[in-house]
Amino acid sequence: MYGETIRQIRLKKGFTQKEVYGTIISKSYAIEFEKGKHQIAANLLLQILENLSMDIDEFLYIANGYRLDEQNSYNHRYTQYSNKHDINQLQILLQELQQTSSRLNNVRIAEVRSRIRMLQCLAEHGVYRKRAVLECDRQTIISYLVDVESWTLQEIQLFGNTIDLLDNDHNFLFFKKVSKMLEYYIDMEKGREIYCALLINLIEYTLKHQQYDATEVLVVQLKLLATDYKEFFHQAVCKFFQGVLLIRTGDQKAGETITQKMLAIMRELDQGALADDFALLLDDDYLRAFASSE
Repeated sequence: MYGETIRQIRLKKGFTQKEVYGTIISKSYAIEFEKGKHQIAANLLLQILENLSMDIDEFLYIANGYRLDEQNSYNHRYTQYSNKHDINQLQILLQELQQTSSRLNNVRIAEVRSRIRMLQCLAEHGVYRKRAVLECDRQTIISYLVDVESWTLQEIQLFGNTIDLLDNDHNFLFFKKVSKMLEYYIDMEKGREIYCALLINLIEYTLKHQQYDATEVLVVQLKLLATDYKEFFHQAVCKFFQGVLLIRTGDQKAGETITQKMLAIMRELDQGALADDFALLLDDDYLRAFASSE
């Protein structure tokens, strides 16, 4: 399958077999490879893609019929539905996941079901309550994160998505782990994106728990990380958090000006559900209800 896709891309780009394969594989092997009759080692495939001026992610996307693979499709749908508070779509996703049983799929089921229950709790009671999550689902997520010795972006993203479901001790333990790995991903666009989202969720967690010293440190980390123009949203959220800190620790008027401006930008960019979530950090009645529900 990969050979046939390579051939299609090669021809559309106007490259000869010699330009693409060079000394990587023989001409006879290349001919059979492009017919789909031969497989090729991963290191050789990467060299071929380099000659085609294409990265592996784009190639796999094309080879999959211009569709996301299973993991990326799940991440995209979960993030989109959760950020928009779309419980109906999350329930459809949950039903699809329940058709298959595997350890990773069971973690996804626990993650989606927990998010549904948290959003339902917010809709019914006006507050996120950790106890709305099934204990078996929480333990499924914790066990997976504890058992995987060497984390990749998959586990870092899972932790970021579930911070509000976990207890303080595990959040501290897992954050120590991901902090040590940041330097390896700082130059990778997807890695920075996942770390920015993780820091945003951690900052929100510390603000709700009035851990303002930790908030201040995390805001500095987010500000240092979200410097690219493509990380504009993360920069806006960082600015919002700085405003919240001002309100909670000093200059209330300046903090209110900043937070209201950032919330208005989020809503202008059709991120109303996220803006509503962040606005809860300014609502003293909500924070008291949240504290009493812990």
